[in-house]
Amino acid sequence: MSWLENFMQNRLPGIALTALFIAVTVIVTLVCVRIVNRVLLRLIARQKQVNSGSATILAFCRYLAIAAVYFAGFAVIVSNIPALSAGMNKLMAAGGVLAVVGGLASQEALGSIVSGLMILAFKPFVIGDVVRCVDNNISGVVEEITLRHTAIRTYENKRVIVPNSVMNSSIIENADYTDSRVCSFLEIGVTYESDIARAKELLAEEIARQPDFLDVRTPEQIAEGAPLVQVVVLALAESSVTLRASLWAKDNGTAFSLKCTVQENIKKIYEQEGIDIAYPHLVVVSKKGNSL
Repeated sequence: MSWLENFMQNRLPGIALTALFIAVTVIVTLVCVRIVNRVLLRLIARQKQVNSGSATILAFCRYLAIAAVYFAGFAVIVSNIPALSAGMNKLMAAGGVLAVVGGLASQEALGSIVSGLMILAFKPFVIGDVVRCVDNNISGVVEEITLRHTAIRTYENKRVIVPNSVMNSSIIENADYTDSRVCSFLEIGVTYESDIARAKELLAEEIARQPDFLDVRTPEQIAEGAPLVQVVVLALAESSVTLRASLWAKDNGTAFSLKCTVQENIKKIYEQEGIDIAYPHLVVVSKKGNSL
């Protein structure tokens, strides 16, 4: 009974205060994490609206800030618990050994973090860029860059999670690097009997009347009379004459939509003008032998 009375009078109040302090610290830490996360997400959204490269830096720093808040809360809690504090001092004394062991165990994770910092510093791509990993044939829009990985949203609206170490060492095709304009090639095969000059003219006129088509000619080229739309004879194939037109648009998505619209319209126009679009034909020749 004396031990219980001593515990209730001397130790219980201290334990209660420590538990209350830990609870308050946990609540404050979670509130701070939520505030930091919400503020940075709003800043990132604003930067995305103006297509600023700062969105990538803020997105990366968001994870660093959240990790820093959690670490600060953990440090405060440990420092106010004598048993944990003594244990942490012993771990710090053996820090050299732990650093080596931890470095070997988390080599891949640390490599991804360093690669993420390299991506952040040199900016081969930023959030919102349309990229293609040539090595892995992964195409899509960069949606997120975290401490460990880069999230790419594919055209099927799926997310591909690629480690930063892979992204940093891969050959990246970036459609939005310094210039977001895209040139998409449209190839159409017409028959040899068709009027090739008329087919080129109709195709150029149809492309030029599209509101999404961009005129990329320089003032010098305009003065020299360069055509608004370039249509060339690409190849003389076995059963068709292949025409290729250059479709310029402001971005990759617009170029895709423009190409689909032109293909649909030009088929109708060619049918009205008597120009045949080539397709494979099979001719069967039957020879009857003389019976003996």
